[in-house]
Amino acid sequence: ELWHRLAKKLYTKTNKRKFERQIANQERRRRVLQAVKRRMEENTANDSTPAEGATHSGDPPTIPNPTSRKKTLIPDDEVLPRTPPRDHHHISESKRTGFRTDDLPYDFANDPALTNFLPNLKSHLLGRLLGIPWDGDEGEFSLQDLADVNIIGDRLYTHKILRVNYTTYDLRRDQDTLNPSSHPDFMVLAHEDEDDTTPHPYWYGRIISIFHADVRHVGPRSKNRTKIHRMEFVWVRWFGRDLSPLGLGGWIFKRLHRVGFVDAEHAFGFLDPAEIIRACHLVPAFHHRTHLCTPGTLHCSPLSRGK
Repeated sequence: ELWHRLAKKLYTKTNKRKFERQIANQERRRRVLQAVKRRMEENTANDSTPAEGATHSGDPPTIPNPTSRKKTLIPDDEVLPRTPPRDHHHISESKRTGFRTDDLPYDFANDPALTNFLPNLKSHLLGRLLGIPWDGDEGEFSLQDLADVNIIGDRLYTHKILRVNYTTYDLRRDQDTLNPSSHPDFMVLAHEDEDDTTPHPYWYGRIISIFHADVRHVGPRSKNRTKIHRMEFVWVRWFGRDLSPLGLGGWIFKRLHRVGFVDAEHAFGFLDPAEIIRACHLVPAFHHRTHLCTPGTLHCSPLSRGK
């Protein structure tokens, strides 16, 4: 009887003439899709590891064969399971794509995005390992302090998707999906200086790439020299607010605030995904026709140019 119901349902999708062959084709396509779904679920299960990696068991994580990984900043595709609503954010635990810290996938000698890449990354990781609250600036550490931060295998694992859960204004849970290729812009709480005459509650940035790494802190300030931490972070380029009379916004000026790329030493950095409030949409201001991006630079994606 159940099979008859399926056959009748498939019959409605035919032209009612020579329907036997059409039903058979529909059934074949249905089985092919089911097989694809099963393979995707199996691949997702194989890539999954415990949430904190070796943090729970105390054993070092298994490092896959480096030749099986693809060296890229943004993977072509990534399957991310459903994100629990109670979690702030969710990044895949797959180690299929990534690169070594001494072998960046791009070769731009003069690209400002790569200036002090590894020291800035270790400063960011060390500040989090020491429990230093983030205030918008990375801590100042000695070379020995940075040397005490060991990235296991010298490998950074890249990801395509970052999901962020947040609470809406009507106290409901909602979710944003950040993707460096198509939805890279985000907002965080601002940490303005006390003497700032034009305060604003948020800072804005654009994700260049999403990472995780297995890290061990072995220095004298370490809380546990044998523990391996799975640390997630995003590589970002920060926006700066336009403080000119024509760039100020808000209720008084009856227009939106205006932001843009800044040409500064700290325009690029690393951020804990836990600091991200949610994604944001920035309306391009084509009228101004100016930007700080030049063709062929790493930090200028097609979305970045002309904004």
